[in-house]
Amino acid sequence: MSYFQLNANNLVSFLSSLSEMQNHFSSFQHLKVEEITNGNMNFAFVVTNQQSPSESVFCKQSPPFIKVMGEDWPLTRSRMTAEIHALAYQAKVSPSTAPKMYYQSDDLSVVIMENLHRHSVLRDGLIKGEYFPKLAEDIASYLAATLFFSSDFGLDSQAKKALVSKADNPDMCMISEDFIFTYPFEHHDMNDYNPVLPQECIDEIQKDPIVRAHVAQMKYLFSTSKQALLHGDLHTGSIMLNQQQTYVIDAEFAFVGPMGFDIGALIANLYLSYFSHVYRESVEAQKYSKWLLQQIELIWKGFETKFSEYWFDSDKASDNVFMGKDLTGECHSRYRQIFLQQIFQDTLGFAACKIIRRILGIAKVADFMQFDDLAFRAKLEAHGLLFAKKMLLKRNEFASFNELNKVVSQITNDHI
Repeated sequence: MSYFQLNANNLVSFLSSLSEMQNHFSSFQHLKVEEITNGNMNFAFVVTNQQSPSESVFCKQSPPFIKVMGEDWPLTRSRMTAEIHALAYQAKVSPSTAPKMYYQSDDLSVVIMENLHRHSVLRDGLIKGEYFPKLAEDIASYLAATLFFSSDFGLDSQAKKALVSKADNPDMCMISEDFIFTYPFEHHDMNDYNPVLPQECIDEIQKDPIVRAHVAQMKYLFSTSKQALLHGDLHTGSIMLNQQQTYVIDAEFAFVGPMGFDIGALIANLYLSYFSHVYRESVEAQKYSKWLLQQIELIWKGFETKFSEYWFDSDKASDNVFMGKDLTGECHSRYRQIFLQQIFQDTLGFAACKIIRRILGIAKVADFMQFDDLAFRAKLEAHGLLFAKKMLLKRNEFASFNELNKVVSQITNDHI
């Protein structure tokens, strides 16, 4: 089918032509189409049978341009192909976190999946101060499964090389390279600064040669490492959940890259949420701030444990172990420790870059933008930048998130 752009007027007709949707909707006469307008890259719609509200789907299509910018900002539609591939892989290795897909088309750059109307976006819940008891466990399991089973430890050499070739997503990677690792660290026109944020706070990032050198290290790792198939944009807006279930969505930035990038992206957003709560005066806000730091520790510990278990079981079951034969019985375990410590350090570096780009770059987070008081927001931003700088420059000195959380707690305690 040749590409055409879906909209509120032609979507029902398109759905009615699909056998998959004929099995899903009992009737096409009373479908309500609601466009979701808060996305930047793509068009998205929720379609519901008004006579039978349980019959509902979510439809997402990538146009040949950036939606929020318009047709003057062309962008290949292959990002949807990357997302379709990533969602299929996620459904295979982490099915409990993958929304059910009903239909997908590379030609139309469209995917139709279940409508997660019983779930909310994690970022919205964090802003409201909601607790999610399964968040850390579910996300740790998702990270361990998706990263291990696409790695050189979970795949043989030929399968890994085929994965790297299939998961190529150069245009979206270039966007990440520019907007995460380049523009925020120079005085670029695409940056967006809080006018009340002191210039010295900006200069301490953009004009510090050591900071710039460390960011370049992270950019190089992002650009060259092929460790595992990543989500590529794993933040608190890419997770939908309730008290029982957790889903990971929006994998259009998926590519094969460094494991720490996915973990670091999520950790960065949880720290940003922490800053948005910790300076409030209420007892509940202080309690919630501590809960957020606990989630960061639990996510890493859960990931580390589950990833190690997958690795141990894979080595035990296979004759083709990545390291080769272990002649002492200790070589494999020692390498696992060294490897995971490196992933931890990479995670900190990527998390730091993500925090900085959310403060100095164009893509802000609602956690900070909810505050109309620019001076208060500048306080959060200044301390966020201070913490990110410490995390970036000293990432090889930290051994755990417990140590790092003491640093961020000290920064905030000194300024409350």
